[in-house]
Amino acid sequence: MQSLEQKTFIEHDKMVESSTGLKIYLFGSPSFFINGQPIADTSSNKVEALLAYLVCHPYPHLRDALASLLFNAQSRRQANSNLRVLLSRLRRVCEDSVLITRQTVRLNPAYEVWLDTAVFQQTIAQQPEAAIELYKGDFLETVQVQDANRFVEWAALEREEHRLLALETLLQLIKKYEAAGELERAIYFAQQILAIEPHHEGWHRWLIQLHLQNGQRTEAEAQLAACQQIIQETFEQEPSPKTQSLLS
Repeated sequence: MQSLEQKTFIEHDKMVESSTGLKIYLFGSPSFFINGQPIADTSSNKVEALLAYLVCHPYPHLRDALASLLFNAQSRRQANSNLRVLLSRLRRVCEDSVLITRQTVRLNPAYEVWLDTAVFQQTIAQQPEAAIELYKGDFLETVQVQDANRFVEWAALEREEHRLLALETLLQLIKKYEAAGELERAIYFAQQILAIEPHHEGWHRWLIQLHLQNGQRTEAEAQLAACQQIIQETFEQEPSPKTQSLLS
């Protein structure tokens, strides 16, 4: 569900080039830019995880709550101790874009923010093709954190929500362009949906059919070969006769 806080991000789309701007990409491999410059190497997935969480929830957070989110420590004291170390690392790479007090941590409201996931959510209904271009991979796809069950659960829910929305939108675009006879566009979006979900044999079959409709037998054969390899590696079986018969 889109939060009230996310509604402000789209308004800042043209302001991230200002002297106090954050530009954040959370799809695929996350990247963070402060005032147009990438943040220094964090060397810590938990720094990226914490910054991503603060950007998605740009209001004050109690330190105890963040400690519980990011550390499965047996005691509150240990969790808070771990958080202090993490916040020290965060402060070094984020300068004053994150405000840290003895009680709370929050994104600095003086910074104008552009966030790919928020723009994706806000534009997908009216500008689906532009929104889909933002989807460079699953939410925080490359961020793996240890001993942070609550954060992992939150990230998994966000990942599934965005993935389902992307898949639903791509299905609509493929159908739209196939019906209009614009097969190159339909093929383009079919390739994108398989990049997200490569194990779906039915979508491989659809792409093969689109290539054939477009007079691209060589590409259809290559797609069938790719389908056979993925199905064999994943399920240790051959694609269904329905798929293999497309080129017979």
